[in-house]
Amino acid sequence: MSIAPLAILGAVNTVFSLIGSLAHATQRSSVEPMQLPQVAPRVQESIWHELGKNIDVHALTPDELASVSQILYQNGAIDLSTHTLLSFDPAMSGSTKLLTQANALGEVDWVAEFQARLQDQLQKGDILATEQSKQALDILARLQIGARGVTSVRV
Repeated sequence: MSIAPLAILGAVNTVFSLIGSLAHATQRSSVEPMQLPQVAPRVQESIWHELGKNIDVHALTPDELASVSQILYQNGAIDLSTHTLLSFDPAMSGSTKLLTQANALGEVDWVAEFQARLQDQLQKGDILATEQSKQALDILARLQIGARGVTSVRV
């Protein structure tokens, strides 16, 4: 058939066209780089930064921590199990006291609280609860770091 010679002719023409383009490009004496418009980088603050700069994880009421957790969950920064962990009120399980003391305004240092829980759980050998407390401490740390600047952290 006559298709094969036509295909070869097309390929040869393409090769010669490329060679011609390269030869033309090397003949130009001054090649200027392409100029791109100057665009200021657009930075979007992460949810961690937005929340972190407005709260103190060392002084939140249980309701405030639950609200922060709800916002993180609604924005996809944490999953439902983590949201539940941070929103859980120990009073609902029959325990009316935290391991640490709230201040006169009812604010709790949640970093100290989850560290105290972690120590207690380690002593009891409760592996699941230990992992949950570590996860809560990680979230609190991310909020603290987020308060210092934009982060792109996802749990």
